[in-house]
Amino acid sequence: MAKEKAGSAAIMGVKNTLDVLINFPMTESILLMANHGMGKSEVVKQSAEQRGCPCIDFRLSQNDVGDLKGMPFHVRGRTFFAPPDFMPITENDAKIIKDLMGLTEDVSLGRYGDEGVLFLDEINRASREVQQAAFELVLDRRLNLRSLPDGWRVVGAINSDQDIYTVTTLEPAFLSRFFVIQFKPTHDEFFSYSKKVGVHPAILEFLMKHSEFIDPSKEALEEASAQDATKLYDRRSWHKFSRTITELESKRGENDPSLFDKTSDALDRLTRYAAGYLGSVCAVKFRDFVERDYDLLNADVILNKWDKGVKERIETIVQANRTPELAAYNELMMEYFTKHKKNLTDKQKKNLLSYLQCVPNEVAANFWKKFTSDHQAISQDWYRGSPANMKVILNVLANPNSAEVKKRLDHLEEKEKASSKGKK
Repeated sequence: MAKEKAGSAAIMGVKNTLDVLINFPMTESILLMANHGMGKSEVVKQSAEQRGCPCIDFRLSQNDVGDLKGMPFHVRGRTFFAPPDFMPITENDAKIIKDLMGLTEDVSLGRYGDEGVLFLDEINRASREVQQAAFELVLDRRLNLRSLPDGWRVVGAINSDQDIYTVTTLEPAFLSRFFVIQFKPTHDEFFSYSKKVGVHPAILEFLMKHSEFIDPSKEALEEASAQDATKLYDRRSWHKFSRTITELESKRGENDPSLFDKTSDALDRLTRYAAGYLGSVCAVKFRDFVERDYDLLNADVILNKWDKGVKERIETIVQANRTPELAAYNELMMEYFTKHKKNLTDKQKKNLLSYLQCVPNEVAANFWKKFTSDHQAISQDWYRGSPANMKVILNVLANPNSAEVKKRLDHLEEKEKASSKGKK
């Protein structure tokens, strides 16, 4: 868990944030704090989808006070405000407005219904006047004395690091009206959502192996903010890049080159597209991955095409202590098992043993824990299929010098010897 600074808000990922957005009393306004591209808007929309209600996304930074408060009109020497069309209102207020304006048609709750989410985005990029207008919505759930329907939730969002972004500082009195969440979705949540929406496999594999490129560091953000129009990667830009290259690949003709052909022209083109979304440093790293690693080492290669060359590539990664890459191969194999849903062939069983003998014990142990948890039948079939398989798992999960483990290893050694004599 991330360490909290003094005075910081509750730190939550997607799951816990959705719990608050869906289950808290509607009278409680909620504020999400996070850097750009982290998925604040997306998680708010997800909460509305799960409730089965609309989400109105109103960007305060792009509007003036009048856009929020509505148009004034006069009746018998008094000024009233006609609410903007997006603003949900109660049936009682709708009837009052109809009578005051002398309308013949009914003014209903509007096109949004009697429950939903009113999302006030970019609050700290709005002018002080717009913030003050929003204060009434947050505090009293009303605007110009017109109340929101009881089923509507007010949610705000801000970019959290004021040292990096050009923002208007929020007053403590304003913040005190919110339940504040420091929104920090985990890498697992990012990968889970990315797979769900179909992010390109090359991007998923790259980020599994180079997770440092999922979110820009504070230092990178500060350096970019000090320069003019410096492009950086973030979660949103990875998804945009994925949509672009996926569409380009789907539209190419049968004889057209792929972006992932390992030719200079294809790699240069891919790098240009990556730089526009992710910045030049990340684009070069992604190019190197596609050229040297993508489709050369994955679950299919490890399980079905293991040879001396594959072993040497794994050994190079182990010697360089590139543990995140090894963890990525573990995940890729879990996805392979999920897709194929059947016991391994004799060749695959042998190749899996070779892989586990090649990687560090902690990597093999993590693989086995995940394997038995997610694919119990397949893992047990592999484990019981050979004394050598049992032996490697015992070695990585327990101290081989302990009396009980030593006894079991000796027993397996005897079985292997007996099996070898039988074959002769």
